[in-house]
Amino acid sequence: MHLYGMGKLNRRSVCPFHDDHEPSLHLNATKNIFKCFSCGKGGDVIGLVMQVENLKYLDACQWLLNEFNINVVEESRSSESSVQSVSSVVDNSSLSLQPSDLIPLEVLKKSRSIGSLFCQSLLSCSYLDYEQLRHAAQQYQLGVSRDGGVVFWQIDELQRIRTGKIMYYQPDCHRIKSRNPTWVHTLLKRQLHHDYTLHRCLFGQHLLSGKAPGATVCVVESEKTAVICSERLPDSLWLACGGLQMFSPEMLAPLVDYKVVIFPDTDPTGDTYRRWSDIALQASKLYQFRYPLRISRLLEDHASPDQKQRKIDLVDFLFESHTDSS
Repeated sequence: MHLYGMGKLNRRSVCPFHDDHEPSLHLNATKNIFKCFSCGKGGDVIGLVMQVENLKYLDACQWLLNEFNINVVEESRSSESSVQSVSSVVDNSSLSLQPSDLIPLEVLKKSRSIGSLFCQSLLSCSYLDYEQLRHAAQQYQLGVSRDGGVVFWQIDELQRIRTGKIMYYQPDCHRIKSRNPTWVHTLLKRQLHHDYTLHRCLFGQHLLSGKAPGATVCVVESEKTAVICSERLPDSLWLACGGLQMFSPEMLAPLVDYKVVIFPDTDPTGDTYRRWSDIALQASKLYQFRYPLRISRLLEDHASPDQKQRKIDLVDFLFESHTDSS
C-alpha cells in the first residue's frame, strides 16, 4: 500500500498539515488511522484524504477506490428486505472493508422479529403503539435472540452489516444492567472468516441512503432512544452510537453532508456534555462538514437535579416532562 509516500505499515511521512521538515505523520494501515506527533492532527484514512485532497466524505471514498484499484461488488438484493449485502473486493489494501469483515445477510434475516422483550416493553409502557413499533422495527431491522434479547444491528450507509449488539430489557423498558451486551460477531466466531475485524458504525446509519444532503440527523447514545424518537419525532433521522465509550469523531464522518444535532445524556457534573462537545469539535477539525455540528443543551439547561443524578437521556426527559404536565 502506498499513500502519500508511505509504503509500509506503521511508516512515518512528512505531515501535510504543517511546515514539517522531518517525518512526523504516522500511518497505521492495519487500523486505518493516522497521527501527526508534531501538530497533533489525527483521524482515519478517509479523513486524511478529505483534508489533503479537499474532498467530501463520499468523494474521498471514491478517491481511495480509484487510487488503489478497489472494485466494489454488490451481491444480489433480497426482495424480502431493504438491506443489501455489499462486499468489497480489495487488491492488497486494507483501506476498505473486506468481505470477511461483514456479517452474512442470512444471519440478520433469521433474527428479524418484534418478539423481543424490548419490543414488548415499548408497547406495554406506551412508548410506541403497535403500528409505530412495526414501522420502527422494519426501519432499524430489529432482531431477537434465542433468549429474548433485542438485536440492534449496525449497518452502514452502503448497507453492509458490520455487527449486531444484543441487549436485554426489563418490562419497564429499562436495560437489565446485570446483563452485559453480547455482540453477534463474538457468537459467530466459528462461522465468520478467521480474518474478521470489527468495524463499528452508528446504529441506523444504513438509513442515510434514503436521506438527501441537508437533512437533519440526530445522534443520541442509546439505540432505544433512537428507535422511540424515530416515531415520536419523525422529521429527523435518529442514529445512536450505542454507548458513551463508543462515541468517536470517526463515527461522525459519514454525516458530513447533513445537519447534525447531537443529544448527549446528562449527569450531575456535566462531564458527558463536555466529552461529547470535545468529540464534536475534533470531528469538525478532521472533516469538512457542510453545516456546523450542533450540541443540544436541552438536558443540561432543563433537566432537574434529580434527573441529572439519574443520568437520564432525551426520551426519559420528554416522557417525564409529558407526565408532569398531564
